[in-house]
Amino acid sequence: MKRNGTRSARRARAIPRAIPWALAAACLVPVGVSGQAPAGGGPAPGTPVAVVTLEETIRLAVERSPATVAAAATLRTAEADLLQARGALLPSLSVNSFYSNSSNERFDQTTGRLVSQSYTAQLQGSYELFTGGRRLAQLRAAGAGVDAADARHREQRFGTILRATEAFYAAAAAADLVEVARQRLERARQQEEFADQRFEVGTATTSDVLRARIEVGNAELAAFEAESALRAASLELGRVVGVGGEVRPADAALPERAPPLPPLETLVERGVTASPAVVATRAVRASRRADRLAAYTPYLPSVRLSGGYDWFAFDFPPDQRSWSLRLFASLPVFNGFQREAAVARASALEDVAEAQARDAEITARSSVEAAVQEIELAERRVAVSRRTVELAREDLRVQEERYQIGAATILELQASQVALAEAEVAVVRARQALGGAVARLEAVLGESLEVEG
Repeated sequence: MKRNGTRSARRARAIPRAIPWALAAACLVPVGVSGQAPAGGGPAPGTPVAVVTLEETIRLAVERSPATVAAAATLRTAEADLLQARGALLPSLSVNSFYSNSSNERFDQTTGRLVSQSYTAQLQGSYELFTGGRRLAQLRAAGAGVDAADARHREQRFGTILRATEAFYAAAAAADLVEVARQRLERARQQEEFADQRFEVGTATTSDVLRARIEVGNAELAAFEAESALRAASLELGRVVGVGGEVRPADAALPERAPPLPPLETLVERGVTASPAVVATRAVRASRRADRLAAYTPYLPSVRLSGGYDWFAFDFPPDQRSWSLRLFASLPVFNGFQREAAVARASALEDVAEAQARDAEITARSSVEAAVQEIELAERRVAVSRRTVELAREDLRVQEERYQIGAATILELQASQVALAEAEVAVVRARQALGGAVARLEAVLGESLEVEG
């Protein structure tokens, strides 16, 4: 009677524990393998959640990121400014035509008759012969502006890639942590079952059963928290790729090792010379220097040559022809210190650009060194965590055997179980940190590295 009563009580206790998991299973959305994003604001109940690979995540993020699109638009604007600066080196040409008709007639001395209408056609052109080097300075500044915009676009692109990669690895880590939490819950339930069995035969105390149930409750909470974190990470990944709903990583394998890296000195040199941030600040410095040179050109005279050819008549087609040629020179003697103010502003901007370029080089150097150290530390953490997991599993196996023969307490067994769960979580976090560290180094260098899965 005692054994039957205990089994009935155990089944009664199992029913409340099964209810939350049944509800959670009913609410879970099946994940399908598809690179297509779901239409609308989110997945409808029963429809597959969108799944993307790391390559698809990066591609979609670069295509849909507002910051990357804005950087591309800035680059196009800089190219248009360069085209305009090149056009300033060419002469200007225009064609004009006029037709007039009036109720007041005029006397035409050529034909000796009254006329009310007239026809005029003009061909005019002009060219600046000398501007004191202003056009060349503006052309140099526009070219440097294109270089700066291109570097900023590349910097923004790799910044977007960094955020997309971090979001992808966060979702992948969340998926792995869900599996870790489920394994912990399964071990806790097995421990509870074993504690109930020992309690039935009189080799365990009521405290053992209660502590086993507490661990089951803690494992259930950890599983629910992991599921919630996975949903939050999936929504963030969807936002990064431009989808209004959950997006799951197709290949949840986090990196195990970093790609082979060149020596630190080589990476630092590449960062100082080819980093998008460094290239952009150097281009801005060159543009500001050209602007300062252009600010001095108003101290020199400017010479413009213009001319035209005119056709005029009171009858169509016009047959009276004339031409003109003008040479215009100008030298401002005093313009209210506008030239001096322009030179002062241009010099101040050049000083700022010089300081920013110097700071960008120092930042690139320190960022490369920090990223390399972070990669090395993350690799060591992955290796150490892997060994810790193996040791924790062996320790749990030993504690289970000792508990079966009564040589260990329930507290020692639960401590081993928790230690194994923490070690498994540490492995996931270490692999996630490794992927993020490699992505940060790529963002600094402005080039992609092959990550070993």
